[in-house]
Amino acid sequence: MRVTTVARIARQTARPIAVALLPVIVLAFAAAPAEARPDTRTMTCEAVNGFIQKEGAVVMTTGRYTFRRFVANRAYCDPWQWAQPEYAPTRDTPKCPVFGVCYDPPIDFHTFD
Repeated sequence: MRVTTVARIARQTARPIAVALLPVIVLAFAAAPAEARPDTRTMTCEAVNGFIQKEGAVVMTTGRYTFRRFVANRAYCDPWQWAQPEYAPTRDTPKCPVFGVCYDPPIDFHTFD
């Protein structure tokens, strides 16, 4: 008989806590929607370059099925990579010069001969 009383009390206290926490849980999930990748085609050339400089390194959509990681400088590349200027399509120009994209060094297979 004592077990049923304890179980009943536990249910009675758990219900108000769950009801009180429900809005908090709902707001936590609603407040953090997944952000879409920025699209270079919807931004001006100046805006794309400013965004890259502000973020340091950012993956941006460059076409319907393409994306690219742009960096503000070589510090955002891996130590063995280098940064090179690249072009991206923007709203105001089809070939907006942006700096930069990280590239791996080419492998020279003849050095192993």
